[in-house]
Amino acid sequence: MNACIKKIRSLAKKIIAYTMEGEEKVYRLRHTPFRVKIHFTRHFHRELEQLPIQYNKVVFDNYMGKGYGCNGKYVTESLLAADSDLDIVWTVQEPQKQRVQFPKQVRLVRYGSEEAMREYATAGIWCGNYQMVHYLNKGLLKKKEQVYIQMWHGSFGIKKIENDCKNLTSDTNWTILAKRNAAYTDYWISNSSFETEIYRRAFWNADPILEYGHPRNDIFFGGRGKEARRSVEQYLGRSNYKLLLYVPTFRDDFQEWEEKLNYGLLKQSLEQRFSGEWLILVRQHPRMKGSAVSIQSEEEYCADVTGYSDIQELLAAADAVVTDYSSAVFDYILTGRPAFIYAPDYRAYRQMRGLYYSLEETPFPIAENNRQMAEQIAVFDEVQYREKARKFLEEKGSAEDGEASRRVASLILKCTGKNRK
Repeated sequence: MNACIKKIRSLAKKIIAYTMEGEEKVYRLRHTPFRVKIHFTRHFHRELEQLPIQYNKVVFDNYMGKGYGCNGKYVTESLLAADSDLDIVWTVQEPQKQRVQFPKQVRLVRYGSEEAMREYATAGIWCGNYQMVHYLNKGLLKKKEQVYIQMWHGSFGIKKIENDCKNLTSDTNWTILAKRNAAYTDYWISNSSFETEIYRRAFWNADPILEYGHPRNDIFFGGRGKEARRSVEQYLGRSNYKLLLYVPTFRDDFQEWEEKLNYGLLKQSLEQRFSGEWLILVRQHPRMKGSAVSIQSEEEYCADVTGYSDIQELLAAADAVVTDYSSAVFDYILTGRPAFIYAPDYRAYRQMRGLYYSLEETPFPIAENNRQMAEQIAVFDEVQYREKARKFLEEKGSAEDGEASRRVASLILKCTGKNRK
């Protein structure tokens, strides 16, 4: 069924083109003068525009309804600890299935649904970690009394994003909505002076930007990782292992790299260098499921943790991390634990996606094949690595100190009806 739909959509794109002009979508048959205009915000103006705003309502979304995680999770917990009178709503893909992830005080609605549109239309505060292009494309408009706080899902900007990424801005209609999303945003939450400069350029002159740190990274401070470790071990049904988390990112062209990471050799290398018995956790990117990073059932020393809702808990629990270009490793750097880069397609990816700085400028040992990965693990120098990590964070102007959630929660409370000016 999905394959059939994709074929129909592909065929339609060859015949029909559309552009966005203000609040209208203009469809035309290619190579003909035939045009049709659709006012795509009409439903909002008719049904949602006049609904009153509830200033104590806060709507959260983690990367298009993926569940209870990232910055929103930790801000929600701070809000619940500080003020029980807030109406906290999360949009998720499967409310019934995902209910178990959330505190009982949080209401859930289905991502992208009419109910979600109503929640956004009546909420005093929007909190997200990605561009809300999907909702804007459905006709959602932000009212002047509403406050939109953007807590981006990346960190330290290794991969080029938004206005800096030609792969994204080549889609004119997406760019129109992304610019609108940026213009709607009232506060941008950054974790460093480096990221602040990236935001200003990549999000079309973003302002104001608050260097609060990323709330999701509070878990790496104050010994909070111990609870995360217990949660991960309970999920796995195993304990007394050292944990390696492999967390590759997606490819814009969805191509798989030639030499897959050899989990058996990786396990052997880790045990020779760091001792102990290692379990390899594989977290696939949602857009790359079933690709080159998938594991086989007979590999008992591997576990697929793609279904685990909060990657920050996986990072906090891990004794080491391997990735390619995922920003997760730039969160994990705060732990000071070993992290490695496995990037067989480094040259091609750098040309396709673009990086703000080279991998060689990071503290992480780099391997482009399995032999190099084994070699990098064998000669890993923990003292040298930690010093490089310290200098890296210092050069990037890191603001991470474990208090980001409290700062963002305080900002939200100031913007609610209770403290609203």
